Amino acid sequence: MYGQMQGNPMPGGGPYQQPGAGQGPGPYSEVWYGPESGGGPAPGRGRDWSVNTSPDQEIANLVMGAAGRFIGKAIRNRMQRVAEERIIPTVNARAEQQRQQMAAIAERYPNLRACLRDQVIFLAGETRTVPLSEVPLQQVTLAQADALVARLRQP
Repeated sequence: MYGQMQGNPMPGGGPYQQPGAGQGPGPYSEVWYGPESGGGPAPGRGRDWSVNTSPDQEIANLVMGAAGRFIGKAIRNRMQRVAEERIIPTVNARAEQQRQQMAAIAERYPNLRACLRDQVIFLAGETRTVPLSEVPLQQVTLAQADALVARLRQP
């Protein structure tokens, strides 16, 4: 072992307290659980050295780990292929459709403006405004733009 443990075991076979434990960063800043303490390791804290594994078990663990990595790689490759074949073309088609909608709106209403500082939409040279929060900017259609402009032109 790295060195002799110092300190007294806690009642009931608990952990040994390392010298300087709890005094900040360093190798002895945490309570140590080992076979001598009667307690197991804290959950998620490395290997339980009190359990002896056979060479057969070690080989089985290695094989299972390799199989898991192989299956994970196959799943990742399949998901990537699905994304490339289905998802990306769909997203690109929707983006192109939205770009065409925005181009049609800009062509039909060249004086339609937005002020991001004041969060409003307005027609250039006019005083009426509509709050930006009332307009679904992600999916504005030409019909929605027509209704918005009609609202801005109301007396």
